[in-house]
Amino acid sequence: MKTDNHDALLSAVLSLPEALRQPMYLYYYEKFNTNEIAEVLQIEPVNVRNRMSRARKKIEAILGKKPKGLGDGRARTRTIRLSSP
Repeated sequence: MKTDNHDALLSAVLSLPEALRQPMYLYYYEKFNTNEIAEVLQIEPVNVRNRMSRARKKIEAILGKKPKGLGDGRARTRTIRLSSP
C-alpha cells in the first residue's frame, strides 16, 4: 500500500541524526531547494548535497531497499533548467 511506504519512509527520515534529517525533511517534505536549505542551516550548498547523499544511504540501509520517490533531486533540477529560457 502506498501509505505504508510513505509512512515507512517518513519514519526512516525522522530516525536520522539531526544533521542528516534536517536537509532531507526540508527538501522532500517542505520542497526547499539546496540553496534555500543551505541558507536556513547556514552551511554551504555542497554540504547540503553531501548530507543528503549520506542520509539516502542510511535510509536505504534502514529500509533494506531504495525507496521510490527518494531520488537525488537531479531530475527535478534538470526539468527546471530545461524549462527556463
